[in-house]
Amino acid sequence: MKRSLRTTTSLLVLLALAAGVPTRAQSAQQATWIEKWVPRMAGPEAQLEHARHLKRQTSDKQGDELAFWRKLSVEAYQAVRVFHPGASAICVEAAFRAGEILRAGGDQAGAMEEFGWSIQHGQGSDFRTRARLEMGHLHRRAERWREALESYLDVAADTAALGARREDAWLWAGTAWRALGRVEDARLAWQRVAGQGTDPLARVQGFDELALLCLAESDLEGAAGVLDQCLRALSAHALEETETGERVRNALLRMRIVVELPRAIALRNGSSAEQGSPRKS
Repeated sequence: MKRSLRTTTSLLVLLALAAGVPTRAQSAQQATWIEKWVPRMAGPEAQLEHARHLKRQTSDKQGDELAFWRKLSVEAYQAVRVFHPGASAICVEAAFRAGEILRAGGDQAGAMEEFGWSIQHGQGSDFRTRARLEMGHLHRRAERWREALESYLDVAADTAALGARREDAWLWAGTAWRALGRVEDARLAWQRVAGQGTDPLARVQGFDELALLCLAESDLEGAAGVLDQCLRALSAHALEETETGERVRNALLRMRIVVELPRAIALRNGSSAEQGSPRKS
């Protein structure tokens, strides 16, 4: 079976190179291409595993070869819904995975199409939530802040979504609000996670954002107070001799405010000393 799969893959490589098929095409044309050249497996699980196999081949590829194997992987994931449209849950995952590959390859429009499909058809699936977050990230990286905020708030308001996903969405919503100049809304979003979050790592990030916001407002004492509040709130988790405890300790050490606050204090003290120095005659 493995040898047969490798042979099929090799043939696909040669055929695609010869055909020069574009990475993205119209839906009908793409479906026709997939039906003609992508192997049809017996069931949706096998179809998904075939796509995973191709994706694994990208791990040691670079340059044009990497781009080519990414293209094959995307088509293999798209084949799941072409050949097995009734397996909705697996199709939603496959669309999400295709979106990840397209995003990694720089095809933002293609990634948004796949994530959009996952969102539209993924009612009740965690992949729908993840696709919404990824859609928000695509908008954020392009500085389309209003669209990013809309995607993040969709997740934050989804009571069916996992708590960790919603907290992640609130954190990123704060980033979008701040970029839009709505500082108090950003502060409230971060306070929500820092004070009420269930994921200690998300809470650390919330405290970090709040402290950095104080720093941006030249409120060094406020930043120090937020950092102290964070250490008090998360100390029990940090002291746990567990994997979670270790992750919390590392997150506390990596807080940006831990680096930026001493710099700001030193800068202020240096400025004060310079202003207070007697002028030389």
